[in-house]
Amino acid sequence: MSFESLADRDYALEAGRVRTDCAWVLSDRDVWYPNPFYVGLRVPHPEDDSAHDYVREHGIDAWRDLTAPKTVPPLEEWEIPY
Repeated sequence: MSFESLADRDYALEAGRVRTDCAWVLSDRDVWYPNPFYVGLRVPHPEDDSAHDYVREHGIDAWRDLTAPKTVPPLEEWEIPY
C-alpha cells in the first residue's frame, strides 16, 4: 500500500468523522470510501448506476431490503482504519 493511499484513507476517515450525515466520502484522489461514522440507512454507492436504476424503479426501501446484511461480517484487514 502506498503512502498516498494511506493518506487518502486518513483524509476520508477524518472527513467522515466531521460529516456523519454522508454515507460516502469522496477523497482528493476521486476515490469513494464508505463513511464508518455514517448514522443513517444504507444508500447505494454514488457511482453504481445499476443500484440507482433499481432504486428509481422499486424505491430506496426495496434496495435497502435487498442489500441489508443478514449477519454482521467481521471487518477485513483493509477496512480497519488504523
